[in-house]
Amino acid sequence: MPEEAEFRPTGESPLKYNEKFVNTTCPKCGGPAKRETDTIDGFLCSCWYFLRYCSPHDSKAPFDPKQMKYWMPVDIYTGGAEHAVMHLLYARFFTKAIRDMGLIDFGEPFKSSLTRALSSPTTRK
Repeated sequence: MPEEAEFRPTGESPLKYNEKFVNTTCPKCGGPAKRETDTIDGFLCSCWYFLRYCSPHDSKAPFDPKQMKYWMPVDIYTGGAEHAVMHLLYARFFTKAIRDMGLIDFGEPFKSSLTRALSSPTTRK
């Protein structure tokens, strides 16, 4: 990631606005080329953000292993049914993958979960 990447509140990749990064030379033909800037799926971000909360000020790594041992796994995850089901699925997959890489020593990110259904709106007379 270029140091001068500008983060904007658009939800888009900051790489998109960095002309120096976007405009490059094709390694095959030597002609002008553009780099892809949509490099990460939105679900990937929600797969691991909760791990960053364990050591948010660490500037050398995504998380500190000592802090991870203290804070993780989370005791209980609460949320609405639609969000929780998908987020839990992706978070569990990501946690197992980084465990297999040796970055953490647990396989489940949440010890338990409380999923609540949203109640339907009522009308008053």
